[in-house]
Amino acid sequence: MKLYAERPVRLARQLLGDALLLLLLWVCVRLGQATHERIGSLAAPGRDAEAAGLTFQREMRSAARSVHDLPLVGGQVAKPFRAVAGSGQDLASAARSFQDTVAQVATFLGILVALVPALVLLALWLPRRIAWIVEATAATRLTRLGAASADLLAARALARQPLSRLARLAPDVVPGWKAGDPAATAALAQLELDELGLRSARQSTW
Repeated sequence: MKLYAERPVRLARQLLGDALLLLLLWVCVRLGQATHERIGSLAAPGRDAEAAGLTFQREMRSAARSVHDLPLVGGQVAKPFRAVAGSGQDLASAARSFQDTVAQVATFLGILVALVPALVLLALWLPRRIAWIVEATAATRLTRLGAASADLLAARALARQPLSRLARLAPDVVPGWKAGDPAATAALAQLELDELGLRSARQSTW
């Protein structure tokens, strides 16, 4: 499998593109983490409310235990304290539920903020990158097959290369290719290899 070009300019562009993609993906992850942390910080009042509720519950229970030992009326006096202590527990439970909700929203939005732009970047980058790998791998294999592969690449160049590039070739290249001239065939095949950033046909075994 051919992952990178052989010609310096194309290779540099590919390496720069891959590095830029990795950098942007890292930025997406950091944005997701920042979003998670920022939204997660909204749970702070819930933590304070939970702590206050538990503290209030402990104090009311402590007061209930203190008055419970009073002669005759201790049990009756302690009942309101126990009831109020229950409201502290309710406050703590509601605060915990609030924190759980904030944590879920923070996780969801953090993943969403990181994932959506990352998927867009990959959707723009992967098809072209994979297409080049497939084409370059096939072309590399062809260059190892000898003159027959040069004919195939030459025909492909005539079919898909821009006319502006074909016009820059010597006037006798196309007639020479039709006549089976190896030099003309190599010149056309080289256009395909140059576009992929691979070794030129003159440097191959043709």
